Amino acid sequence: MRRLEAGTAGVADAGRPVAALAPDEPFWDAVLSVLCPSGSLRPVQRAALEDARVLDSRRNLVVVAPTNSGKTAVGYLVLLQALRRSRRAVLLEPLRALAQEKRDELATLLGQLPWGKGVAAPRVRISTGDYRLEHETFADPPPSGELLVATPERLDAILRNPASGAWLDTVAAVVVDEAHLIGTARRGPTLEYVLAALQVQRTPPRLALLSATVGAPERLVEWLQPCDLVQTSERSPPLVKEVLVCEGEEKADAVVTADAGRILKGSTETSLLLFVYQRTATTALARRLTEALPGSVGAAGALAYHSGMSSAARAAVRETFLAGRSRCVVTTTALALGVNLPASHVLVRDTTFPGEGRLGVDEILQMLGRAGRGATPGWGGVILRPSDDWEPGDLAASLRAETLPTLHSAFEEAGRRQEREAIEPVARVLATVLARRPEEGWTLEDLQHFLSRLLGGRVLRQRAREALDWLADPARRLAYRSDADRYHLTVLGTVTVRAMLPLPFAAGAAQLLRDLLSIDPEDQTFARWTPTDHLFVASLLSDRARKPRRFSEALARQIEGWVEAQPQEGKSVLFRQWIAGSETGSRAAELLGSLGIEHGNGQARGVLPRALAYQAMLQAILLEERSRGVATAELERRWGLTPSGGLEGLDEDWRDTMLWLLSGLAQLLEVRVFYFHLREECQADADRVHRVKQRLARMRHQLYELREQLTYCSPLGGLLRGVRGLFQGQDGAVAGEGTLRRLEAAGYRSLREVATLDVPALTAIGVRPAFARQIRRYLQRRLQ
Repeated sequence: MRRLEAGTAGVADAGRPVAALAPDEPFWDAVLSVLCPSGSLRPVQRAALEDARVLDSRRNLVVVAPTNSGKTAVGYLVLLQALRRSRRAVLLEPLRALAQEKRDELATLLGQLPWGKGVAAPRVRISTGDYRLEHETFADPPPSGELLVATPERLDAILRNPASGAWLDTVAAVVVDEAHLIGTARRGPTLEYVLAALQVQRTPPRLALLSATVGAPERLVEWLQPCDLVQTSERSPPLVKEVLVCEGEEKADAVVTADAGRILKGSTETSLLLFVYQRTATTALARRLTEALPGSVGAAGALAYHSGMSSAARAAVRETFLAGRSRCVVTTTALALGVNLPASHVLVRDTTFPGEGRLGVDEILQMLGRAGRGATPGWGGVILRPSDDWEPGDLAASLRAETLPTLHSAFEEAGRRQEREAIEPVARVLATVLARRPEEGWTLEDLQHFLSRLLGGRVLRQRAREALDWLADPARRLAYRSDADRYHLTVLGTVTVRAMLPLPFAAGAAQLLRDLLSIDPEDQTFARWTPTDHLFVASLLSDRARKPRRFSEALARQIEGWVEAQPQEGKSVLFRQWIAGSETGSRAAELLGSLGIEHGNGQARGVLPRALAYQAMLQAILLEERSRGVATAELERRWGLTPSGGLEGLDEDWRDTMLWLLSGLAQLLEVRVFYFHLREECQADADRVHRVKQRLARMRHQLYELREQLTYCSPLGGLLRGVRGLFQGQDGAVAGEGTLRRLEAAGYRSLREVATLDVPALTAIGVRPAFARQIRRYLQRRLQ
């Protein structure tokens, strides 16, 4: 193995004393003493306070500084400035786990500050994919200061609702962490739209963007004018960078093991964070290091940490690592953004990914920047194999120079793609904009003017008319142009935008419903619709669905057997009527066509659509069984799932996506356009309209029940949700998941079975008396 020096970033902490720059006010003195416990300011903090004078200004702010440089404290100053004015402030974090960590950190910080005699600290709240602001409609009057920690997607949801206008007017500052995500295909469009929408508010909040890896940030500064730039390449503690080159037949894992031994052999204060490409590699490498270095990796051994683990499991790893019981954590490069695990050393094993190419120098620096604890210098190494796309000398030079790529809007990148891929992101933005004026509508010129306020406005303006035509296409019916030449969302489009549903998802589901109304005058398909059908449609339409097993005829037979084994009322009507059968007998292509799902050309007729449909059905089955409480290990065994296609993390990843989509489906089933279709296109009489209303209501009820079961992976999920809804907010504790699991352990699997138990019987199986009384009261209301 050959080592190449790749430079040292930063200097030892020798910053200016805090007192020399703190404003002449006890509150800010206290703030800086908490945020800078070393007693001195880091370079980025000094530049923000002295040069940009962030506490004396309301101008927007772009802060670019290396990981571990202290820029987060600058963002906190902007938030605190708003809170001191008794206004709302918002911190946007890209990941739910990060949002929770920041919420806890900020709650502690606010509690340490002198807000004034008899004045309580502002409250800190969280709103992400799995946290909601209870009993708040985002139209409440402002409290005496409030800090909301959210994901960009949640703030987007608030902006989409015109009723949130008064709430938004109370927001005085929005800080965006990891702002370079504006340039990414998945997260960038939402974040870019949110920032543009905030800028055109009646009272725009102050914006502060924080990032370690934005090249040429002057473009962001120009976009956010009036705006100041705080930029530094200095960090403290310093970071030493190296490239480790595998030679001959040398294996990367052997190099990792040898260097991990060298790192951990020294002081017990050293710790190692290892980045690899695949989740399965985290477990395998952690096991290898535990076996090879038993005296060095800590009493708990080396640990894996990846997105497939539950949040509780990840929290346990963090706690073990921070407590020193493990000195080595192996995680994925995909989690580099959200790993808040301070380590003295970092190793990056994988820099080239099959089918994707090499990591950029900004991504590698993001990972290496995790090295360094407190005042202890960090060390970061990157391993290169002969087969990797990076040339060792080039990578070493790039890491030494730390030249970052220029930030581009994700919309600009989309404009270079194929026609449909370029239009859909623009249509998504336009639909969101149209939702802001549901009655008045927008002219094309108005829309183009709004689009010009986005970072990628030039591309968006050019595509505006095409995107509006895409929305108004009869196959989608999400928008229309009025006689006054103004664009509006249809009722379907409005529900789609408010529910945060992907446009193709909503359009496809709605078209399927219309097609079924047209071809089935007796509405028998709706009468026989099952919860599995809901999951099947959502799996087909979701671009985030997983494929846990490759398609084969053996899999097809197993799925058909499962469907036939269900009771008559539980057999999927869509699968039996449209999917089941041989390559020549399946009508999968027709169903996919109705849903608007494109499939490859040039294949044998029906083969590819059939395979897609069977894989979606497998996803539906796995989710259906999890909703009934079947363990993931049992499902993996029964369905022959390999570790790479296993269900680890299903409860928080795949399941969360389905909960979101199922909620949207329930809202779509209430859209009145289906009754218009019945009357105008199907010439339905009043009796049929009434029948369809009843059957769609039944399908909505199925969705509500299914969501309740999926939330807790238990058939008693509805019971727990009902109890919590009835008693949440009252004095005292409320029954939780532990109560649910005690009922399951005692063999109770349905609401009616639990209803046979009185309070003494419930307490006899381990339910706390207070919770037993809550259950009885709820059931008396529900079943009376």
